[in-house]
Amino acid sequence: MTSSTVRRFFGFLGWIVLLPSLAAALGAAWILASGLNMLDDTHTAQGRVVAHHEVVVGPSHQRALAKQSIVEFSANDGRTLRFTDSLARQLQAVHKIGESVTVRYSAQDPSQAEISSSTTLKVFIGAVMLLFSAIGMAVGWVMLRLRRMQLGTGG
Repeated sequence: MTSSTVRRFFGFLGWIVLLPSLAAALGAAWILASGLNMLDDTHTAQGRVVAHHEVVVGPSHQRALAKQSIVEFSANDGRTLRFTDSLARQLQAVHKIGESVTVRYSAQDPSQAEISSSTTLKVFIGAVMLLFSAIGMAVGWVMLRLRRMQLGTGG
């Protein structure tokens, strides 16, 4: 294998790893920020799952039916609010109808609510995705550096 072939290989591999990792990092940062936003200046209340909402999830070649919990709760100002949780689960809902759940909601806008465990899951998933995408970006950067090192050796 010639030196220029090795350089091209490291450059190609570096970009193949770096660019998707960067895109994943942006998505992970958005998930993490949206989860952490729900943790900032929030109130909690007890809510009850009153129904389920069916949604279709997955890529077009693997569509699947999933269920989201619809929750009703009373905010600190006395209003009764209802929301559909953002977490969807295939085949069955995460929570049963009638189940009591802890709800987190924005102090400024109580209609922005989530089941507390969904918020925790968002933060966890966002943090794990950010960690793995950072590793991917580091690997891609190392590959690009190896390409430059190969260029420096002449060949």
